[in-house]
Amino acid sequence: MNRIIYWIVFNYKGRRKEIRMKTVFDLREKQDGEILEEISNLYDEPLKVVRLGNKSISSCIGCWSCWLKTPGRCVMKDQMVKFYQDYLNSDTVILLMNTAQGFINHNAKAFFDRTIPHYHPYIEIIDGECHHAARYKDYPDMVFYYDIEGLTKIEEQVIEDYLYRTAYHFKSRAYRILKDGNVHLLPLKSRKAKNQVLSFGSIESIKKLVIYNGSPRRSGSNSSLILKKVSESLADRVEIRDLNEENKWKQWIEAFKSEDHVMFFVPLYVHAMPSHVMEFIEKLQVSKGSLSFFIQSGFPESSQSHFLEAYFQQLALRLGRTYIGTAIKGGVEGLQMKSAKAQEKMIVPIVRAIESIMHEGCFNPADIDKLGRPVRFGKVANIIFKIINRIGLINFYWDKQLRENNAYEKRFDRPYII
Repeated sequence: MNRIIYWIVFNYKGRRKEIRMKTVFDLREKQDGEILEEISNLYDEPLKVVRLGNKSISSCIGCWSCWLKTPGRCVMKDQMVKFYQDYLNSDTVILLMNTAQGFINHNAKAFFDRTIPHYHPYIEIIDGECHHAARYKDYPDMVFYYDIEGLTKIEEQVIEDYLYRTAYHFKSRAYRILKDGNVHLLPLKSRKAKNQVLSFGSIESIKKLVIYNGSPRRSGSNSSLILKKVSESLADRVEIRDLNEENKWKQWIEAFKSEDHVMFFVPLYVHAMPSHVMEFIEKLQVSKGSLSFFIQSGFPESSQSHFLEAYFQQLALRLGRTYIGTAIKGGVEGLQMKSAKAQEKMIVPIVRAIESIMHEGCFNPADIDKLGRPVRFGKVANIIFKIINRIGLINFYWDKQLRENNAYEKRFDRPYII
């Protein structure tokens, strides 16, 4: 039975011992078997191979139904959902990925984005950062293999650091498969993000800025609300384009070649851009002009976004464009539930930061520094968080919505465990 996830064997003392299998998720477009055969030699157990090539995984749409309406269950009906059990009932998952534009490609990114049902919306503080609490008792080790052809050394490191960071938040140990003659496993370790290796370039003031809205939530997103205010402030000096409008991609990709100034305004999804944004980026070609980025995230601390910032710096170099900075603003989740006055207090500094690009030709470092606070929570903030969490205020936002959706009693469901 090829759907069996684990089996029972007896150890030398006669006690039953549970052994779970190892699963390969092949996310590559061309799924040759050579590397699979080499990887199989690293393990004593047979490997189950799941092939999830291009178009097998739908992009996460940020609906949060898996947290608020059907706890632990994704509402998508695609190939990815069919194999959640394989993922969660394995002791090791091995991910074979393609790279594109110096990063993991959109299909691999979609895989990571679609793992959020396996975690709670509830937050805990670990080393001064917010983490989503575990839904399951334990999670598989994550082993990564990606092609390095065409990557610079720093791009290779940026990818490796991102993958470690993802596994770290997924409560998993991280390894990379290296192929240098022989195939072997490399345990990945925590490293500081390489997000400050490129200084902001300086250009003349900007007459027209094209801003791509990278939120998958369409018009109801926090990004759309913020960019509406940007558009009101700068009028015809900015053009906002929603990357959900895929029917316009071909036109925009061609226009990118001659547009002088472009910004990507993206929400943070699993430590990077949403997968549909990566798919668009993959199609861009080298051209002259400037490139800037704005990352907004639900987590208050900016350190969560530094690994994406590191990639964006390298992307600007790869595309031959002048890098004029990345701004990071945390704590944006729940913006639309705030009063009009509280919304304005959060949005005005963001608008001002983008206005500074128009006037000064790059982000103002002082504005960026202020927007990015806190980088991490200090000891005092950590203590305050624990006190607030103990009396239930931290989870109130999520519990309220769970109750409204008649899903509160199911909030601790673990639907994919056999």
